[in-house]
Amino acid sequence: MTTSQPDFETYFHERASRFAAFYRSEPVARLLGRGPLFDRLRGTVALVADLGARRVLDVGCGSGPLFAPLARRGVHVVGIDPARAMVAMASREASRYPGMVRVEERGWETIEDEDAYDVAVALGVFDYVGDAAALLERMARAAPHVIGSFPSPGVRTQLRRVRYGRRGVGVYGRSRADLVGLAAAGALDVADLIALGRAGHLAHFSRAHSPETGPPSS
Repeated sequence: MTTSQPDFETYFHERASRFAAFYRSEPVARLLGRGPLFDRLRGTVALVADLGARRVLDVGCGSGPLFAPLARRGVHVVGIDPARAMVAMASREASRYPGMVRVEERGWETIEDEDAYDVAVALGVFDYVGDAAALLERMARAAPHVIGSFPSPGVRTQLRRVRYGRRGVGVYGRSRADLVGLAAAGALDVADLIALGRAGHLAHFSRAHSPETGPPSS
């Protein structure tokens, strides 16, 4: 759930256990106002299933909450994250699904793949990326479908910006209009925008007139 700049690496490395803890209990997470974490997780799994995807790139995979629901559906996952502590936890989670999940310690700026995946996912990543177009461009080269979560502008995001800013981490909110603009700039279609309440949106971008994905050729 991070980018590979030093401030991000340090921040999320030091707080890896805290962020991972949000996924341990959905009822507790919802009491703490973190329910949208599960909403976007389920929304992503549903979109991946609807697309018939078999290969997924999980950008900023964190502790690996997407691994189990995707691997159990026969989806191969490559998770990347630059924060060492996150990678350690993700690797332990990946070990439960041998041959299905691989974890690599690196940031989104290293994504050079072209059409290596059916879907590229970034949950809780665009929040901290100022140049969202650059990240979206790399993901859209790697896969014909991109799924990302985006916090909305407003008081909630502004408070996060102040809190994270004290530690050198930026937070960016983007409106529905911003997401449509991002898609247009990257020659992408907005296939779906799922509202996550005050937490923003889960967006599904696809290459303009991109065909549905299916099982990879043998």
